Amino acid sequence: MHTHRTRVLAALRGEPVDCLPYVPRLDLWYLANATSGTLPRHYASTPMNEIARAEGWAFHHRFCDDQLDPAYQQQYLHRGINVFYSRDTVFDVVLPPDVEVRVERRGARTRVEYITPLGTVSTVTHYDVESQRHGITIPALVEHLIKTPEDYAPAGYLFEHMDAVASFERFRRWSQDDMGDNGVPVCLGSFDASPFHWIQRDLCDATEFFIHYRDHYAKMSALAERIAQLQEKLLAILCRSPAEVVWWGANFDDMLTYPPYFEREIKPWIRKAADALGAAGKLLLCHTDGENRGLMDLIRDSGMHIAESICPAPMTRVSLDEYYRRWSTHLTLFGGIPSTIVMPGTSDAAFEAYMDALFGAVAPGSRMVVGIADEVPPAAVFSRLQRIGERIGREGRLPLMAGTFRPYEGPTAGAEAALAHAPVRPGPATAATSAPAAETIAEPRAAVFHAVREAVLRGRHREIGGHVQALLDRDVPPGDVLEQGLIAAITLVGDRMATGEAFIPEVLLAARAMSAGIAVLSPHLAKSGERLRGKVLIGTVPGDMHDIGKNLVVTLLRGVGFEVRDLGINVARETFYHEVASFAPDIVGLSSLLTTTMMEMPAIIAGLAERGLDRRCRVIVGGAPVSEPFARQIGADGYGANAVDAVRLVKRLLAEGAQTIT
Repeated sequence: MHTHRTRVLAALRGEPVDCLPYVPRLDLWYLANATSGTLPRHYASTPMNEIARAEGWAFHHRFCDDQLDPAYQQQYLHRGINVFYSRDTVFDVVLPPDVEVRVERRGARTRVEYITPLGTVSTVTHYDVESQRHGITIPALVEHLIKTPEDYAPAGYLFEHMDAVASFERFRRWSQDDMGDNGVPVCLGSFDASPFHWIQRDLCDATEFFIHYRDHYAKMSALAERIAQLQEKLLAILCRSPAEVVWWGANFDDMLTYPPYFEREIKPWIRKAADALGAAGKLLLCHTDGENRGLMDLIRDSGMHIAESICPAPMTRVSLDEYYRRWSTHLTLFGGIPSTIVMPGTSDAAFEAYMDALFGAVAPGSRMVVGIADEVPPAAVFSRLQRIGERIGREGRLPLMAGTFRPYEGPTAGAEAALAHAPVRPGPATAATSAPAAETIAEPRAAVFHAVREAVLRGRHREIGGHVQALLDRDVPPGDVLEQGLIAAITLVGDRMATGEAFIPEVLLAARAMSAGIAVLSPHLAKSGERLRGKVLIGTVPGDMHDIGKNLVVTLLRGVGFEVRDLGINVARETFYHEVASFAPDIVGLSSLLTTTMMEMPAIIAGLAERGLDRRCRVIVGGAPVSEPFARQIGADGYGANAVDAVRLVKRLLAEGAQTIT
């Protein structure tokens, strides 16, 4: 007779089981609703795991600590350098004895300084009750360790002289006392799969990382070598620990961890860790919750044993059927139900249709653990979580029979097909230097603008100013330099990114070059009476600290001639209202990467309407959990699936507005 623990562990190992395991991740949902007092009435004072036990669900390995309790704050003090002392870890990281640590707390912000013999580096994290209400379980990074090239040396010293010592007892207590036979305790080895991933995910701003990767690769490599020494120590402890499953790496995405970068800087370390842990009789789990269209073969062949939190269409471009078909012969899949499916915005009919399809998509059902990806969101319809459990109990007996499953085909189907056949180019510098020659832009007078276009396409920000000035000296109209030189080139880069032929570094480097060109061109545009195309106000909604997607949209919008006011991250509703009134934008862009914060979007749209501000502008939305149906449902004027789509949407909405006026 299987317990939850034995059934889940057998499925993770690829062994036969009697029924699909169901393991919903409740930590974010529970924290948000417990803080807000909105748990289901009959569970109002019930601990999270006891809710799962009462419903007959297996315990998920993620838990929620009260970050506002001083008892837990010390465990997460060094979150800014990816060092935790939580109950699911089996080691303690020891900081160098000659590095002084200074801590300053001001309200929701915690600043930690590391004073090394080679200089001082610091981090700032943010956590408050609003974070809890949005279901955020660890402090958000708002100031990273690496800010300038000068920070690499002290950061390298810090990591080179860290040590790691085994600490198994707290993991044993958590495993036995909290989990028992109700689930599989997963040991947190590292959120970062490799030294470069450590730098990218935790030590450097998401946007600046790609610039540093191009401009300061030698310094970054030197830091990565020092982080590698620490990761080797951690891996050795993990191999001899009591853990049976080890979390190693999280948040892969074919935009952020784009294919050539993933293949060079991340995949070898996943293989190294998987081989070492496998030899010790353990399983390696990676948190693969992002858009994996461009990484499907790379992840499959990486050596990982478990791909946890797989998030299929309609939240991404990969159907559950394709995930299972391409991965289940190599690894175990964990997840499969997108979090939007259990939210109020999805109709009951659509929810049931998804569940109907699920059983056919994962037939015969081996190497599959069903869960909500990335997590159960705070606004989830609780009865749907119960309904999933009911249906799996009734229809999830193995082996499943393959039904008439039809993969999701939505508005991104064309892009999916293009990306599936896009070339993958190797090497760290390739993504930054592989742009096509400017002659590929077939326009009149192409030779005149060749040097400017080439500088944008190649990301040559230091030389572009001279090329722009040379055209001005030849009396080429400033508007032509802008439109046929700079904008034509950045548009091509954006289009290539949309088809998977270019990656995020190319866009950022091209935009940097374009900005340098505009700096020379701007005074001449003003004198000639040239006007920007329109005004865009953009920001990430309250509670959300993510900005890489928003930053890319801002970059492209500015690149093609829009005036953009970027409000940043975690923007309060009242700030949006004030800025709309004062800036008078044509377009307002709302960004959210989390299902925990996406419901701020309809609240902001409603607030604009209540104040009569909606008549002044059009509102567009975007981000990982957002979709076209959701945008329509909340009254948005449009949805951008990615940065390139967002730019096209802004252009279209403004063109429609101009036609209405005329």
